[in-house]
Amino acid sequence: MNGRPLRIDWQEDEQTLYRLYKQEKDHQNRTRLQALWLIRQGRSIKEAARIVGFHYRTVQEWVAWYRKGGLDEVLRCRHGGHGGPKPRLTSQQEDELTERASQGEFRTMWETVDWVKKEFGVEYTYWGMRGVFQRLKLNSKVPRPISPQASEGAQEAWKKGGLVTN
Repeated sequence: MNGRPLRIDWQEDEQTLYRLYKQEKDHQNRTRLQALWLIRQGRSIKEAARIVGFHYRTVQEWVAWYRKGGLDEVLRCRHGGHGGPKPRLTSQQEDELTERASQGEFRTMWETVDWVKKEFGVEYTYWGMRGVFQRLKLNSKVPRPISPQASEGAQEAWKKGGLVTN
């Protein structure tokens, strides 16, 4: 046997850990419970890590969490998915931006960047604002401008039969 024997003050018996492991729906928690159940059966951390498909140090960390706060601590700790950075704009500011963008007030992304900086004092890069538009499902496209000299009748005639010459 290598090293010292593993000592854990178990709060649950083997059957309880097995039942919790089998009932768990969350994949991350299910894997952790399986590893703890295997260790509770008397298997080594190395063997449990190999069975659940995680690195030895990862399973060792789960055991440390268990020692610190029991199953509650093991199931509370999450890897990844911490939500990322908080949005720079408040929900009210996002609503106003959405309203203005849907009315076609912004012709370019740079106009939007400048408007947000002037109105809210929040600075964005071009690509940062593109990310905001994507997240809010906004469209930066506006219709092409129509010349005040354009003749709607001539345009319709063109669409129906091409150029009419006299």
